[in-house]
Amino acid sequence: MKFGMNGAGFPTDDFADACAVLASAGYDGVEPNYAADGPIATEEGRRAMRRAAESNGLSIPAVSTTLHWEYPLSSPNEGTRRRGLAIGEGMIDAAAALGADEVLIVPAVVEPSASYGRCYERALDAVRDLARYGDDRGVGIAVENVQNDFLYSPGELARFVERAGEAGPVSVYFDVGNGLRWGLPDRWIRELGARISRVHVKDWLTDAHRPTYPLQGDVDWPSVVDALAEIGYDGWITAEVPPYRSSPRRMPAQVIENLRYLFEGSYPNEDHTP
Repeated sequence: MKFGMNGAGFPTDDFADACAVLASAGYDGVEPNYAADGPIATEEGRRAMRRAAESNGLSIPAVSTTLHWEYPLSSPNEGTRRRGLAIGEGMIDAAAALGADEVLIVPAVVEPSASYGRCYERALDAVRDLARYGDDRGVGIAVENVQNDFLYSPGELARFVERAGEAGPVSVYFDVGNGLRWGLPDRWIRELGARISRVHVKDWLTDAHRPTYPLQGDVDWPSVVDALAEIGYDGWITAEVPPYRSSPRRMPAQVIENLRYLFEGSYPNEDHTP
C-alpha cells in the first residue's frame, strides 16, 4: 500500500513546504484540494505544484475539493449545478496536469426539504457528465461516501456507481470514518469490493458524532484491515484529518506512524483486551 495525505491535513498553506514536510515524514503522495481561485486552477500553478511534488519524491494520486458542498451537483438551481459541473471539470483538468488519475466527487447534498429522488437523478446525470469529460482526459471519477444524507447503504452506493459508470470510469472513494455513521466500515468494504479505488482514513467518535485521528475513535480497525485484505485492496491509504492546532508539522509523522502500524504492522493480530 501507499500512504498519502489529503490537503485538509497539510501543515502549511505553502504547497511546496507541505510536500517537504510530508516527504520527510515518509508519505508517498499528496492529495491537493481544488480551489477555483488557487494555484491549482491555473496552468502555471499546476506546473509548480507538480514540480514541488516530484522534487520531493511524491506522487499526486487524486484531487479533491470542498466546493461541491457549496455548489452541489444535485441542486435544484440550474446555475448552482452548472457551477458544480464547472468545478468538477476544473478538477479533472487539474488532475490530468498533475499526473493524477482520479478526482474525488461528492455527488449530492440532500437538504431536509429536498426530494431525494430528484436529487438522485440530478446527481446521476452530473456524475455521468463528469465521467465522460474525465474519460476523454484519462481521469476517473471516484464517488465518496460522505455525510450528505445520500446513498445510505453500500448497495445503494454500488448501484449508483454502476449506473454512472455507463458513461465512463466511475469508482468508490471509500472513507472509513464516514462508513461508521451508516453502519460498519468492514461491511461496506466487503459489499463494495473491487469498486473501491481509493481509501480515506480517519476515525469516528460515535457519542460525540465527529471525526478524529486514526486509533482515537470507535472504528474497529482490525475488521477494516481484514476486509481490505479480503477484497485484495493494496492501493492508496490517504489520511483526511486536520493539522494539529499547536505544532501542525508534528501531525503528519504521528499519523503515518499509526497508518503503518495498522496496515503494515502487527495490529490485526494483537490482543486488544483492555
